[in-house]
Amino acid sequence: MAANPANSLIVCLTGPESTGKSTLAKALATEFAAPLVPEVARDYLTGKEGYRREDVLEIAHRQLAAEQAVVASAPGLMICDTDLLVIRIWWEEKYGELDPWLREALMARSHRHYLLAKPDLPWEPDSLRDAPHDRERLFARYQQALAEDGFPYVEVAGSGRRRTDTAAAQVRTWLGQQ
Repeated sequence: MAANPANSLIVCLTGPESTGKSTLAKALATEFAAPLVPEVARDYLTGKEGYRREDVLEIAHRQLAAEQAVVASAPGLMICDTDLLVIRIWWEEKYGELDPWLREALMARSHRHYLLAKPDLPWEPDSLRDAPHDRERLFARYQQALAEDGFPYVEVAGSGRRRTDTAAAQVRTWLGQQ
């Protein structure tokens, strides 16, 4: 994977399910007039009865392709609703040891910054979510993975405008605007 241009900033939302990542990603993309890379998994899995390893790998390929397409066409700030880190945690939780392709793709990620969504919002059930009582443990897994990967990250908490304002202030800091 090619490195992102020096004038680019990739900001990825990450964390356990039902922590407001998609809502926050959309709000940040709007606030900064930045391209948004949506979460591929939701569209891919909607209407399916379960999934297999091959599905998760296909989702990873599609997520990476979507990200690369935006980087190539729109240097500057890019907001990602998710990235391969979420797929890594998902894979490890469901299947254990990472697939070799996924491991390599994770190691080849271009430089990025993360906003780690805290599980302090009420659980919102839907057909693709399955861990309402495990969000704190999963949050700790994300903290550990981010620390291991060495990418800059900040935890975001609170609800509504407070959560968005905190995240936007951090993005401005990363952009050198504060």
